Amino acid sequence: MPPITSWISISQLPPPGPTVLSLPPILIDPHNISAESLPGVPILFLRALGVRILVFVNEQQCSLANEIDADDARSWHWIASDGENPVATMRLVPVSTITEEVHDAKEKNSDGLLTEPYHGATKMWDGREPYIKIGRMATLAEYRGKGIAQTLIDESLDWAKAHAAELSSGEGKQPGDAPQWRGLVLSHAQKSVQRWWGKMGFEFDEGLGVWWEEGIEHVGMWRRVEVLR
Repeated sequence: MPPITSWISISQLPPPGPTVLSLPPILIDPHNISAESLPGVPILFLRALGVRILVFVNEQQCSLANEIDADDARSWHWIASDGENPVATMRLVPVSTITEEVHDAKEKNSDGLLTEPYHGATKMWDGREPYIKIGRMATLAEYRGKGIAQTLIDESLDWAKAHAAELSSGEGKQPGDAPQWRGLVLSHAQKSVQRWWGKMGFEFDEGLGVWWEEGIEHVGMWRRVEVLR
Protein backbone atom coordinates (compact mmCIF):
# COMPACT_ATOMS: atom_id res chain seq x y z
CA MET A 1 0.00 0.00 0.00
CA PRO A 2 1.35 3.50 -0.82
CA PRO A 3 2.28 5.79 2.09
CA ILE A 4 -0.77 7.33 3.74
CA THR A 5 0.35 10.83 2.80
CA SER A 6 0.05 9.95 -0.90
CA TRP A 7 -3.69 9.29 -0.75
CA ILE A 8 -4.98 10.78 2.50
CA SER A 9 -5.08 14.54 3.12
CA ILE A 10 -5.22 16.06 6.61
CA SER A 11 -7.12 19.30 7.34
CA GLN A 12 -7.19 21.33 10.53
CA LEU A 13 -10.10 23.43 11.77
CA PRO A 14 -9.45 26.07 14.47
CA PRO A 15 -12.09 26.43 17.19
CA PRO A 16 -15.32 27.02 15.22
CA GLY A 17 -17.03 29.01 17.95
CA PRO A 18 -20.53 28.88 19.46
CA THR A 19 -22.34 28.62 16.12
CA VAL A 20 -21.85 24.86 16.16
CA LEU A 21 -23.57 24.52 19.53
CA SER A 22 -26.94 25.44 18.03
CA LEU A 23 -26.54 22.93 15.21
CA PRO A 24 -29.17 20.13 15.47
CA PRO A 25 -27.26 16.92 14.64
CA ILE A 26 -30.47 15.41 13.26
CA LEU A 27 -30.14 17.77 10.28
CA ILE A 28 -26.81 16.22 9.28
CA ASP A 29 -26.86 13.63 6.54
CA PRO A 30 -23.43 11.98 6.97
CA HIS A 31 -23.61 10.63 3.42
CA ASN A 32 -24.25 14.04 1.88
CA ILE A 33 -22.14 16.79 3.45
CA SER A 34 -22.00 20.10 1.59
CA ALA A 35 -21.32 23.74 2.40
CA GLU A 36 -24.84 24.59 1.23
CA SER A 37 -26.53 22.20 3.67
CA LEU A 38 -26.03 24.43 6.72
CA PRO A 39 -24.75 27.92 5.82
CA GLY A 40 -22.59 29.55 8.49
CA VAL A 41 -21.25 26.28 9.88
CA PRO A 42 -17.66 25.46 8.79
CA ILE A 43 -17.69 22.70 6.18
CA LEU A 44 -14.78 20.99 7.93
CA PHE A 45 -16.81 20.72 11.11
CA LEU A 46 -19.72 19.23 9.18
CA ARG A 47 -17.39 16.68 7.62
CA ALA A 48 -15.93 15.77 11.01
CA LEU A 49 -19.43 15.49 12.45
CA GLY A 50 -20.49 13.25 9.58
CA VAL A 51 -17.71 10.77 10.42
CA ARG A 52 -18.60 10.92 14.10
CA ILE A 53 -22.28 10.20 13.40
CA LEU A 54 -21.44 7.20 11.23
CA VAL A 55 -19.06 5.76 13.84
CA PHE A 56 -20.48 6.74 17.23
CA VAL A 57 -24.19 6.94 16.47
CA ASN A 58 -24.84 4.51 13.61
CA GLU A 59 -22.19 1.92 14.48
CA GLN A 60 -21.76 2.18 18.27
CA GLN A 61 -25.34 3.23 19.07
CA CYS A 62 -24.40 6.38 21.02
CA SER A 63 -26.91 9.18 21.44
CA LEU A 64 -27.20 11.54 18.48
CA ALA A 65 -28.44 14.29 20.80
CA ASN A 66 -25.18 14.16 22.81
CA GLU A 67 -22.80 14.12 19.86
CA ILE A 68 -22.18 17.88 19.82
CA ASP A 69 -20.98 19.27 23.15
CA ALA A 70 -19.52 22.49 24.54
CA ASP A 71 -15.97 21.38 23.80
CA ASP A 72 -16.67 21.31 20.05
CA ALA A 73 -16.88 25.09 19.93
CA ARG A 74 -13.46 25.67 21.50
CA SER A 75 -11.46 22.69 20.28
CA TRP A 76 -9.14 22.28 17.35
CA HIS A 77 -10.39 19.60 14.95
CA TRP A 78 -8.49 17.40 12.49
CA ILE A 79 -10.11 15.65 9.54
CA ALA A 80 -8.56 13.00 7.29
CA SER A 81 -10.01 12.72 3.79
CA ASP A 82 -9.71 10.29 0.90
CA GLY A 83 -10.20 12.67 -2.00
CA GLU A 84 -13.31 14.67 -1.09
CA ASN A 85 -14.57 12.04 1.35
CA PRO A 86 -13.91 12.51 5.10
CA VAL A 87 -12.85 9.20 6.64
CA ALA A 88 -11.48 10.00 10.12
CA THR A 89 -11.45 12.81 12.67
CA MET A 90 -10.36 13.84 16.17
CA ARG A 91 -10.22 16.99 18.30
CA LEU A 92 -7.89 18.58 20.84
CA VAL A 93 -9.59 20.20 23.83
CA PRO A 94 -7.44 23.07 25.15
CA VAL A 95 -6.29 23.51 28.74
CA SER A 96 -8.76 26.20 29.74
CA THR A 97 -11.79 24.00 29.12
CA ILE A 98 -10.75 21.16 31.42
CA THR A 99 -8.77 22.58 34.33
CA GLU A 100 -11.99 23.01 36.32
CA GLU A 101 -12.91 19.32 36.06
CA VAL A 102 -11.02 18.27 39.20
CA HIS A 103 -13.47 16.40 41.39
CA ASP A 104 -14.28 12.97 42.81
CA ALA A 105 -16.28 10.89 40.34
CA LYS A 106 -19.52 9.98 42.03
CA GLU A 107 -22.07 10.08 39.22
CA LYS A 108 -23.52 6.63 38.52
CA ASN A 109 -26.06 5.27 36.09
CA SER A 110 -29.10 3.15 36.93
CA ASP A 111 -26.89 0.05 37.12
CA GLY A 112 -24.62 1.65 39.71
CA LEU A 113 -21.74 2.10 37.26
CA LEU A 114 -19.59 5.24 37.23
CA THR A 115 -20.36 7.61 34.38
CA GLU A 116 -17.28 9.84 34.67
CA PRO A 117 -13.64 9.42 35.69
CA TYR A 118 -12.06 10.30 39.00
CA HIS A 119 -10.36 13.68 38.50
CA GLY A 120 -8.29 14.04 41.62
CA ALA A 121 -4.58 13.37 41.99
CA THR A 122 -3.34 9.93 40.94
CA LYS A 123 0.08 8.29 40.71
CA MET A 124 0.32 9.63 37.16
CA TRP A 125 -1.19 13.10 37.60
CA ASP A 126 -0.68 15.48 40.52
CA GLY A 127 -4.18 16.90 40.20
CA ARG A 128 -2.87 20.34 39.25
CA GLU A 129 -0.77 20.21 36.08
CA PRO A 130 -2.71 21.57 33.07
CA TYR A 131 -3.35 19.08 30.28
CA ILE A 132 -4.99 18.96 26.89
CA LYS A 133 -7.37 16.19 25.90
CA ILE A 134 -7.76 14.14 22.74
CA GLY A 135 -11.38 13.35 22.00
CA ARG A 136 -13.91 12.27 19.39
CA MET A 137 -11.38 10.01 17.65
CA ALA A 138 -13.32 8.21 14.92
CA THR A 139 -12.37 6.32 11.75
CA LEU A 140 -14.79 4.80 9.27
CA ALA A 141 -14.77 1.00 9.50
CA GLU A 142 -13.42 0.41 5.99
CA TYR A 143 -10.45 2.70 6.67
CA ARG A 144 -9.29 1.19 9.95
CA GLY A 145 -5.96 -0.58 10.25
CA LYS A 146 -4.33 1.71 7.68
CA GLY A 147 -2.54 4.04 10.11
CA ILE A 148 -4.88 6.99 9.57
CA ALA A 149 -5.75 7.50 13.24
CA GLN A 150 -2.06 7.39 14.16
CA THR A 151 -1.38 10.01 11.50
CA LEU A 152 -4.05 12.26 13.03
CA ILE A 153 -2.51 11.88 16.49
CA ASP A 154 0.99 12.57 15.17
CA GLU A 155 -0.12 15.61 13.16
CA SER A 156 -2.19 17.10 15.99
CA LEU A 157 0.44 16.59 18.69
CA ASP A 158 3.21 17.93 16.44
CA TRP A 159 1.07 21.03 16.01
CA ALA A 160 0.37 21.19 19.74
CA LYS A 161 4.07 21.11 20.61
CA ALA A 162 4.58 24.32 18.64
CA HIS A 163 1.39 26.07 19.85
CA ALA A 164 1.41 25.64 23.62
CA ALA A 165 0.41 29.26 24.21
CA GLU A 166 -2.73 28.90 22.08
CA LEU A 167 -3.69 25.69 23.86
CA SER A 168 -3.12 27.36 27.25
CA SER A 169 -5.38 30.33 26.57
CA GLY A 170 -9.14 30.18 26.56
CA GLU A 171 -12.01 32.31 25.39
CA GLY A 172 -11.43 35.86 26.51
CA LYS A 173 -8.03 35.08 28.00
CA GLN A 174 -4.56 36.05 26.94
CA PRO A 175 -1.90 33.28 26.88
CA GLY A 176 -0.21 34.65 30.00
CA ASP A 177 -3.44 34.67 32.01
CA ALA A 178 -4.17 30.92 31.81
CA PRO A 179 -2.32 27.89 33.26
CA GLN A 180 0.53 27.03 30.95
CA TRP A 181 0.46 23.69 29.18
CA ARG A 182 3.73 21.78 29.59
CA GLY A 183 3.08 18.80 27.35
CA LEU A 184 0.67 16.53 29.24
CA VAL A 185 -2.02 14.90 27.07
CA LEU A 186 -5.05 12.91 28.24
CA SER A 187 -7.21 10.48 26.29
CA HIS A 188 -10.55 9.14 27.49
CA ALA A 189 -10.07 5.90 25.58
CA GLN A 190 -12.61 3.21 24.95
CA LYS A 191 -11.45 0.22 26.97
CA SER A 192 -11.76 -2.09 23.98
CA VAL A 193 -8.96 -0.20 22.20
CA GLN A 194 -6.78 0.47 25.25
CA ARG A 195 -3.97 -1.63 23.77
CA TRP A 196 -4.01 0.47 20.58
CA TRP A 197 -3.69 3.68 22.60
CA GLY A 198 -0.75 2.08 24.38
CA LYS A 199 0.95 1.67 21.01
CA MET A 200 0.41 5.40 20.46
CA GLY A 201 2.51 6.12 23.55
CA PHE A 202 -0.31 6.55 26.09
CA GLU A 203 -0.18 4.94 29.54
CA PHE A 204 -3.20 3.67 31.44
CA ASP A 205 -3.91 5.53 34.70
CA GLU A 206 -5.55 3.08 37.08
CA GLY A 207 -6.30 5.94 39.46
CA LEU A 208 -8.81 7.50 37.06
CA GLY A 209 -10.87 4.34 37.26
CA VAL A 210 -13.10 2.73 34.66
CA TRP A 211 -16.34 4.48 33.75
CA TRP A 212 -19.16 4.27 31.23
CA GLU A 213 -20.00 6.86 28.59
CA GLU A 214 -22.89 6.18 26.24
CA GLY A 215 -22.89 2.53 27.33
CA ILE A 216 -19.19 2.06 26.50
CA GLU A 217 -16.41 1.40 29.02
CA HIS A 218 -13.71 4.08 29.10
CA VAL A 219 -10.31 4.46 30.74
CA GLY A 220 -7.97 7.40 31.19
CA MET A 221 -4.55 7.32 29.51
CA TRP A 222 -1.72 9.85 29.56
CA ARG A 223 1.12 10.79 27.26
CA ARG A 224 3.71 13.54 27.58
CA VAL A 225 5.18 15.39 24.62
CA GLU A 226 8.02 17.89 24.51
CA VAL A 227 6.74 21.44 24.09
CA LEU A 228 8.77 23.62 21.75
CA ARG A 229 9.88 26.88 23.31
